[in-house]
Amino acid sequence: MKKLLSSLMVLLATTLFVQADRITLSDGSVINGTLKSVADGKAVIATDFAGDITVATDKIAALNTTAPVQVATADGNKLSGAIETPEGGAPQMAAVALPLTSVKYLWTDGMEDPTLPQPRKWDAEFYVDIAGKTGGNTEKFNGTVGVTANLVGPDDRLKLYASTTYERQDSVTSTKKSIGGADFERKIAGTENTWYVRAELEHHTTNGLKLREELAIGYGYYILDWEHTKLRARVGAVGRCRKYVDNTHNDDFAVEAAIHFEQDIQEWGKWVTDLTYQPSTERLDDYRILHESSLDIPILFGKPLSLRVGISNEYNSKVNSGVEGLETNYFAKLVYKFK
Repeated sequence: MKKLLSSLMVLLATTLFVQADRITLSDGSVINGTLKSVADGKAVIATDFAGDITVATDKIAALNTTAPVQVATADGNKLSGAIETPEGGAPQMAAVALPLTSVKYLWTDGMEDPTLPQPRKWDAEFYVDIAGKTGGNTEKFNGTVGVTANLVGPDDRLKLYASTTYERQDSVTSTKKSIGGADFERKIAGTENTWYVRAELEHHTTNGLKLREELAIGYGYYILDWEHTKLRARVGAVGRCRKYVDNTHNDDFAVEAAIHFEQDIQEWGKWVTDLTYQPSTERLDDYRILHESSLDIPILFGKPLSLRVGISNEYNSKVNSGVEGLETNYFAKLVYKFK
């Protein structure tokens, strides 16, 4: 009986080993796992001991898959089958040489074909930031709630957002601010060049501003557009209408220059920075500067709940007498993301 059980265990282990894909690297090391995909010159391999591993395809010397895979080569051909590497030879599919450097995409059964036009997909997040302070004769409350939704396609992106902030000190409302807007951008002929249109509406009482309306259109360029790193520059024209609490108003045109940077930090976080400069075309001393930097930290790994900490600055050179032009906020938002 013991010999039978031992034989079954050996057979099971041998079967599991045989079913695993075998990836041999140029330095001689071997990875046993499941080849999930290849894109942008990188292969993703699922392993039992370290989860998903990413390896540059030019570092792979030999590859053997146990199940058929789908391949799209750089010259536009599509192949299907298992990949084998003869002893001392190069990877091949159906006895045809298949240099991995020629593989543009590789995917397994059940995955979407990355060569086909990808459908637009929605993702969204809801966040809340509440803080309070009581001490002596002072009582202070600050709260912000907001929602952001993104419709993302292979060549375009629509962002919708809205938020409201309320501050009260000693039973007196000190800040009441609401912002809503939309931002749409589209790549030009599939390149890193884009055009964009943006609209925003703000009601704000802190700096004497009652209502602000903006409509912008312009050109953008992705300096970096990698999977985990993005750096985008924009320049455009802005039509602005600003109404103040003293019933005065200022309608003008401005130009805007903006930088957006985001960086995934390994598997656990994301750093995002936005900086925008808007000078009036009529008066260079009438300008607006916006800045926000934030870091997302997951509260529970594998769950869509995270803590976003950061700082935001808004400077308006034209404000009512006695009102500070610079407004700085530190925040710690609880963010729930869903798709």
